[in-house]
Amino acid sequence: MRTIILGVALGVASTLLAQRGAATIPDAVTADPNHYSVSFENELVRLVRVRYGPGERSVMHRHPASCAIFLTDQTFDFTLPDGTTEPAAVPAGALGCSDANVHLPQNIERDAAEMIMVEFKNRERFRE
Repeated sequence: MRTIILGVALGVASTLLAQRGAATIPDAVTADPNHYSVSFENELVRLVRVRYGPGERSVMHRHPASCAIFLTDQTFDFTLPDGTTEPAAVPAGALGCSDANVHLPQNIERDAAEMIMVEFKNRERFRE
């Protein structure tokens, strides 16, 4: 439970930073197609399949408000635009939602990490 709360806190912090400079930071699929691929898209949502191998690192990118289905146990270090880094761990089967955010993730586990993200189009906040 503590790790899920940490993830939510990380999402809130990165949301504040996302609102300041997100226009210049590319979305995850554009910035890092090796880890993010679109499985489905319509005018409301985009379903993104995410897969990081052990130790793999991304680049700084943004996400709109979204929900995630975590398919594997995973632990990531998230570097925020201000340079701070925070770890977050989530067990397989967990579900979570967050506001828009900007980060650079790195899988710090010895196993691959996989999830499916449901990104809400034109949404900065999960709930209004």
